[in-house]
Amino acid sequence: MSASESDELPAVLAVATLIKAHGVKGELKIRATSEHLAILREVAEEAVPVTLRIPTTGDEYEVTLAHVRGHDSAAIVRIDGVDDRTAADEFRGAEVCVPRDILPEPDPDEYYVADLEGCRIHDAASGKPIGTVTRADSLPANIVLTITLDATKKLIYAPLAGDAVPLVDVDARRIDIDTDFLGLNDAVEDDEPSQA
Repeated sequence: MSASESDELPAVLAVATLIKAHGVKGELKIRATSEHLAILREVAEEAVPVTLRIPTTGDEYEVTLAHVRGHDSAAIVRIDGVDDRTAADEFRGAEVCVPRDILPEPDPDEYYVADLEGCRIHDAASGKPIGTVTRADSLPANIVLTITLDATKKLIYAPLAGDAVPLVDVDARRIDIDTDFLGLNDAVEDDEPSQA
């Protein structure tokens, strides 16, 4: 397969979400794990640029963080140059993305959710490529892959769990799914181009 944008791992990864404006001085409540909050505190102290991505529009803004304060369950962030509640509220719902190279490398059997997007999906039984991951969502129970089938562009969904997904190779940009186990055989067969 030739190199394409989907073959490259993202340069920045989302580590937090801006929830809503807090107070009148341009601060926002932020949701992140304690590990990611610690990274964001360092980023703010060192004035490392971060990317704010607005999921609803796809717009991105490169900013620096003035500070990250508060406890893990009630953390507050302020963006440099954002000085009032109205300006802060424009970033409500934004993902806070940091450069990949400042994050710790995942363990061999782990990966970043963002790295799953763009991976080619293969049927585990036949090895045949059937689609591409167009979205990966980290839900409370597990990660759910949204897969666009090659021929029909139909969407199918697969939980990233045990028997359903026997292989994830982010470096090779390949994920194998067990279409029989997931009950997706009909959807995949309908996707095959008809023989003339």
